Amino acid sequence: MTSINSHQVVTDLTNPSRDTLLLMLVFVISAVLNYSYNLAMGWLLSPDQYGMLGVTISFLSILSLFVGAAFPLTVAKFLSEDNENVIKQRVFKSSLIGNLCMALLVSSLFYALYASGIIRLDSAYRPFVLFIILAMVFSSVGGVYTSALQGMFRFKKYGLIGIATATTKLICAVLLVLLGLGAIGAFLGLIAAAITGMLLAVAFTADFKYWKTGGWVDKKIYSFAFPMFFGTFFMTLLMNIDLLGVKFLSEDVLSDTLTGYYRSALILAELPVFVVGALMGAMFPYISRYSSTINDYSSKTLKYTVLVIFPVSITLFVIPSSMIALVFPPSYAAAANALGILALGMGFFVIITALTGIFQAMHRPKVPAIILMFSVVIDVIALLFLVPEYGILGAAASTTIACAAGLLGLAGVYSKYNSFRLSYKNAVKILMAFILFGSLIYIVPHETRFLTFFDLVFSAALYLLILFVFGLLKDDDIKIILTGFNFGNNEIIEKIIRGVKSLNQLSKW
Repeated sequence: MTSINSHQVVTDLTNPSRDTLLLMLVFVISAVLNYSYNLAMGWLLSPDQYGMLGVTISFLSILSLFVGAAFPLTVAKFLSEDNENVIKQRVFKSSLIGNLCMALLVSSLFYALYASGIIRLDSAYRPFVLFIILAMVFSSVGGVYTSALQGMFRFKKYGLIGIATATTKLICAVLLVLLGLGAIGAFLGLIAAAITGMLLAVAFTADFKYWKTGGWVDKKIYSFAFPMFFGTFFMTLLMNIDLLGVKFLSEDVLSDTLTGYYRSALILAELPVFVVGALMGAMFPYISRYSSTINDYSSKTLKYTVLVIFPVSITLFVIPSSMIALVFPPSYAAAANALGILALGMGFFVIITALTGIFQAMHRPKVPAIILMFSVVIDVIALLFLVPEYGILGAAASTTIACAAGLLGLAGVYSKYNSFRLSYKNAVKILMAFILFGSLIYIVPHETRFLTFFDLVFSAALYLLILFVFGLLKDDDIKIILTGFNFGNNEIIEKIIRGVKSLNQLSKW
């Protein structure tokens, strides 16, 4: 990895460390709640109903990008920079109106495509279509307000909204499904969450009196917002288009059931994506604010993504059957093989997510927009050929191929722009660490859920030790992490750092 001055990094990254740890804590809580939602729906709904829910959520995820990527990200970026308050207020006001208009436009087009039969969903999906439109409207307003909190570095309130929405979604969905509303009740939980998030975000930004400022933002905001949108849009397509491919390219009689199986694999494979999302949520404003003066934020973000988050995908790749059995009922065992393939693709996607956020924060949003557009084209072509022949295995392979292509493209451009160089020695060390970690995961028995959980904890601890011994994580990394905990006792930190330095000495080979 790149060489960085230890003292400089610790001083500069103290706040991002604290904010990242805060968002990681929020992520853990939100992830438990969101996974509880997905798992509860998997247990309470039949595979075909679960498949219908998955199709609907995929459509919502894709359509929500029109109101969640361009203007909200632009608000977060401009509010995080040292701009005048008048400019910030005009950016917010213009983005709020623009996002609401975008929601109405996209919703109208979506309903027209459904009503005309171009989107081939039968009558059972009609209420879902209407609820998607409703969720879009609430999300368009709430998204801009929530991004303002991110841009203002108000991460506690930003995180609280994430926990509140996840809690609302879980409780409402479970109650409505138990009342007999099935997949419709499960989806209504998402609408309740969108309303909750919007109301909280508006309340938390009450002191930001943007309406008192006259005028509108300069047109250049749109030249920045739309590349931001397309980069995130194509990134989300990579996460969702495969599930839609299973739905529309499989035999009609089996499509919902196969989609349900594939969704269970996708839910697990996307776990590291949510982790890197928490990391980027904290780091994006810092990379943006110091993009012209410092590269430490982007290089450290990429380093931790590869060394700490990507190994989650390795686990899912090595023991997919055990991971499916750990969290889903036995009826979803058929998804294990697809998970093994898809996990590798989502591992590539984790790094894509970090690189995309870095490019956007560094005023280069067109780079991921163009590269990921080609990745989506590759994904679509592969889905058309592979899904009819290989089913959910073909969908998983398509996504993995497309993500590999996108990663190669983004990594190549990042290396050019940032003079990033990874030595062959470190590359070999990283590869060896991954192989050792995967071998540990595979060797330990997984006959029961307890043994699988024990293996995950045991192998993760040994993998962390390997990173220290290989010198891939060093004392400055530990300082960055521990300063966020605010122990109040420097002796504890110093003892840990001395221990890490001793382990690092073993890497002199």
